[in-house]
Amino acid sequence: MTATEAAVITARLASPFVVAVFSQKGGVGKSLLSMGLASVTADTNGTAYLLDIDPQSTTAEVAERAERAGTPLPFTFEAETDPGHLAALREVRGVDMVIVDCPGSLEGRDVMGEVLAAADFAIIPYVHDPFVITPTRRSAALCDRLGVPYRVLINRIDGRRGTSPLEDAIDTLDGLRLPRFRSFVREFTALSQAHVEGKMITEYRGDRNAVHACEDVRRVHGELLLQLTPRREAR
Repeated sequence: MTATEAAVITARLASPFVVAVFSQKGGVGKSLLSMGLASVTADTNGTAYLLDIDPQSTTAEVAERAERAGTPLPFTFEAETDPGHLAALREVRGVDMVIVDCPGSLEGRDVMGEVLAAADFAIIPYVHDPFVITPTRRSAALCDRLGVPYRVLINRIDGRRGTSPLEDAIDTLDGLRLPRFRSFVREFTALSQAHVEGKMITEYRGDRNAVHACEDVRRVHGELLLQLTPRREAR
């Protein structure tokens, strides 16, 4: 057995990374991002468990489309909203990463409290819009209050308008002193169209921008691992 193989086995016997993807604001791309990160984990020889606790159940709908299309999801998927069950997230074994797609509000505080109590890290997707700033700050404040490490992710940025939207988003988050990912995800129709067809972005080839969309998610995934690895070593 090689050192790499031994490391993989050790990772899967240990408790997985638990990552919450959440924001008080709906419509910021939580579900697409959650599925993208889960599929990239699987595509890099990892194993992922995606837990959908969002009542909108976008992931469940995509899973149904995938089943009808005969392209099963490359990760384990489950929908769950019982706080009692969510408390056992850290007991999950056999996977490398648990990704929790959270509701688009903080109203379900019992549910969110259980998720964040178990989370190693939280990703707060941010769409650059004046009405998203306050919900983003509130989401960050909740992480601060509960002691959960987090980063804000600039999501769905319109690359057709040049660099100014991204620069404005960076200036806004830095001005608010919110920690953020250096990586960002651009707005590509391939991300949503892939899920309409029941496919993950790692396998979708129906749009000429699909490769670029997948690269964006891969960069976020790589940066996420850089944040998570020291935390596993510190456990």
